[in-house]
Amino acid sequence: MAQGDKKDEVLDLRRSASEGRPDTPARGEVSWQAEEFAWHEKEPQWFLVGGIVALGVFLSLVILKNVFGAATILLFAVIIYLYAAKKPDTLNVTVDARGISVSGKLTPYSSIASFWVLFEPPTKDLILIHKARFAPKMIIPLGNANPLEVREMLLANAIPEKEEEESLVDIIARRLGF
Repeated sequence: MAQGDKKDEVLDLRRSASEGRPDTPARGEVSWQAEEFAWHEKEPQWFLVGGIVALGVFLSLVILKNVFGAATILLFAVIIYLYAAKKPDTLNVTVDARGISVSGKLTPYSSIASFWVLFEPPTKDLILIHKARFAPKMIIPLGNANPLEVREMLLANAIPEKEEEESLVDIIARRLGF
């Protein structure tokens, strides 16, 4: 294969990313609204079972004279209750030439190492990996946004696409109804 043929193949790949129009610039902005997290109505039995488990562990630790462990379990139980009872806020997300803005907080493209659009129904999320060493990955729900438009916009701004999987913690939380 000649050197010029390889260049044409690269152009063909870019053409397919922008729907067959190699000279068409990417849309200027993609915006959507989404809930902060998927909220599930929790039955009173859910809280009752959680309370019984937490109380059992708490009492076991008190009997074993592990005061620090008992206090930790009590604190965790309160935090889990508050999180379980909290309803999600609505996020306003915008992807434009400056970066990704989530409810007014801008993340510039220069601080993003890679992205992945996780689309495995019912999960539809944008996962961002930051360049900062100890920064957690940012998971942004896509709501009613078209995942292909979001992907195209990020690729047009030279953000590398790197496959990411949903973490075990996220999978377990979803199965427990969080």
